[in-house]
Amino acid sequence: MKKSYLSLVVDMLLITSTLLSACNYYAVPTVSEEELAMQVAGTRAALSTQSAVETMIVQLEELKNQPTCPACPTCPPAPTATPIETVEPTEENPQSVIITPIGDVTNPDCLRFDFLGDVNYPPDSVLEPNEEFTKTWWVRNSGACSWTKQFDLVLSGGDPLGTDGTSDFTIEVAPGESVQLSLPGLVAPSSPGTYYSYWLISTPLGRSIGYGPNQQWGLGIKIIVAFD
Repeated sequence: MKKSYLSLVVDMLLITSTLLSACNYYAVPTVSEEELAMQVAGTRAALSTQSAVETMIVQLEELKNQPTCPACPTCPPAPTATPIETVEPTEENPQSVIITPIGDVTNPDCLRFDFLGDVNYPPDSVLEPNEEFTKTWWVRNSGACSWTKQFDLVLSGGDPLGTDGTSDFTIEVAPGESVQLSLPGLVAPSSPGTYYSYWLISTPLGRSIGYGPNQQWGLGIKIIVAFD
């Protein structure tokens, strides 16, 4: 009887131990400090990433709602570049020519000049027949564009005075600059008399300009040819 009681007690303890082992399925597992620190760090990283994504979304929405540049009152003007033009070859000039940029040729004030006076051979200067001379004027570039060595002086009326009606520039003239323009290689006619010759400034694109109202006045030469 006593032995049976002990056996019963042992059996009950075994059953209780088994049940308690089975109940451990619902128990919270034990976590070490290192594992807990790793879990916390992972959680913080996830929260930081989420916050960064949310901030980026907000910034993109703000940029999308910004006005475009044409609507801004202080938008800087787009830079303009002066194009380099090419004069195509012709029968008279079989070679194509690259035009050096001189400024905004669409500006109505691009090409203008003022006549300031005669440097030599003023009107009614007397020359001998067939006498060679160089005529020089004072002029000012009153336009907004530069004059390059591709500019010319071209005959607009009167006597060519021994030339072919054109003379190349030998200098460059900036806007606002006053210079002496010379016309070399002139020859007085062989017959006595009074002679006139008028010259305009010609651009490399073929436009000729003078001074005065509507830029129609040419640089003038008036000489008297007479025997000494």
